[in-house]
Amino acid sequence: MPDLPQASRQRALLAKLGEQYHHLLQGLLSPRRLLKGSVYALKTRCGKPSCHCAAPQGPLHSAHVLSWSHAGKTHLRSLSASDLARWRQLTETYRRFRQARSRLVKLHQQILLVLDRLERAMRLPPPPPASRKRKT
Repeated sequence: MPDLPQASRQRALLAKLGEQYHHLLQGLLSPRRLLKGSVYALKTRCGKPSCHCAAPQGPLHSAHVLSWSHAGKTHLRSLSASDLARWRQLTETYRRFRQARSRLVKLHQQILLVLDRLERAMRLPPPPPASRKRKT
């Protein structure tokens, strides 16, 4: 027999999940620019024997770089101080976009589970076999 109270609960949950899905999807559809990669400070030794970085505990040279992967290879590009904020914003926007996409996938999986439970709650059992009259 259909479990009507269970079906009602699943419908309410499905409506709530649908609203969350719609809200999350709207956020993903807003126009923006994305850049897959990361910005960080790269600290290195220059290799000159008389430089302060050559000492074992000496401070290293620092440069901000943009790192990204293409065709299986990691690429680095040095960034000027004036470009640093722009590139950092683009990579951060990409990271937030991917996180929202991940949440959307998980929400979609939850919706499918609730739909399966709703189906089970509403499904009728198969009819009993028809009685056959015996030939005598």
